[in-house]
Amino acid sequence: MYKKLSTYILIIMLSFAASASEDSISQFTYGYLKRVNDFLSEGDYENAEKELSIISKRYFLNEQSYERSLINQLWGNLYATIGDYQKAIDSYEASLRFRKIPLITNLQVRANLAQCYFQTKDFDKVIETLLTYKNIAEQRGQEFSPQNMILLGIAYYYLENFEEAYNYISAANDNSLKYKEDWLKYELALAVKLNKINDAIDVGQILVYINPDKKEYWKQVSGLYYTQAKDSESLAGLELAFDNQLLEENKEYQDLARYYLYKGLPQKAVKVLIDGLNKQKLDENKENLELIADSFFIARDRKNGIIYLEKSLGLEPDPDVAFKIARFGFEDENWNLANKFFNKALQMGWDKTPGRIELLLGITQYELGNLQKSLSFFNIAKEEEDTKTAAEGWISYIDEIVKNS
Repeated sequence: MYKKLSTYILIIMLSFAASASEDSISQFTYGYLKRVNDFLSEGDYENAEKELSIISKRYFLNEQSYERSLINQLWGNLYATIGDYQKAIDSYEASLRFRKIPLITNLQVRANLAQCYFQTKDFDKVIETLLTYKNIAEQRGQEFSPQNMILLGIAYYYLENFEEAYNYISAANDNSLKYKEDWLKYELALAVKLNKINDAIDVGQILVYINPDKKEYWKQVSGLYYTQAKDSESLAGLELAFDNQLLEENKEYQDLARYYLYKGLPQKAVKVLIDGLNKQKLDENKENLELIADSFFIARDRKNGIIYLEKSLGLEPDPDVAFKIARFGFEDENWNLANKFFNKALQMGWDKTPGRIELLLGITQYELGNLQKSLSFFNIAKEEEDTKTAAEGWISYIDEIVKNS
């Protein structure tokens, strides 16, 4: 988990006004600092350090000046990238002492600072820094990104505050545009630890879907199903009864299917469940149709898994199931499937994260070549705090395409 910070760190893009007011810098200073930033971006740390040393000794010695704040910020970026995290922390903290630092820069420095605290395993400081970031962002209508949510959640995890860890990691996965396997693994582990078995199965299903070749995932999901079946009097007896066509009860079919999933035999689980449906001894309800879908997913049969999720949705409307199907379509770049079920989820009132579904629909419509429709969804998403930044980025991008077409 302690990845080298250079995989996370965000080198600050300098975009300053040319005027000489208190909160802006001159063209001379801009040019000097941009040169340092370019060296950092190119990985030329030796020249970046030389330039920073010169400007630090000769100019802007007042710690309360905007220029000094920017210099300290660049020192932080340099130290963080080369792995000297304590010096990076000192530099970022010095940068934040300038109280008039622009909002976006303020937030970016705090995000980098939190990542440095994480590398030094000071998880209390990670939490303190990110909660301050979150508070500022919420007050000023800025996004608290999934990357910050996951870092906050993992910090809580290492401090063994598992409930808070689960809340933030789950939120990070909910708000991420594309599924991230490592993040989902954390959520699965925490759901199991907190005995949120249904949630664990749901996350496990996603892991099986995005990486069907990894046996670890379907074994975990199968094991979770087995915990729901293990109170049955005799699973071996149920197997014998099925072979002799003696199963009669809904729960018997469920328990035997879960047992087969646990044993790594999803095809047998499918056979049992569909046999029960055909004989009208297994209830054709949401729970059982989703169990069949999961069995197909574990068997690496995405197509039939989706079909049974759709059947479940047709039987009992559920915006979360519609959203799940849409996310699977989005993940596979099956834009027609994604579009169909994002719209269904929207019509059913999916509102877990305001603006989220409109953002995803905007991207989906863009991929389908419907620029005006995509803009209409992005314009809705930009009105919501959590999706404002991403939506505005897409709007600018599409406006540029239209202008140049």
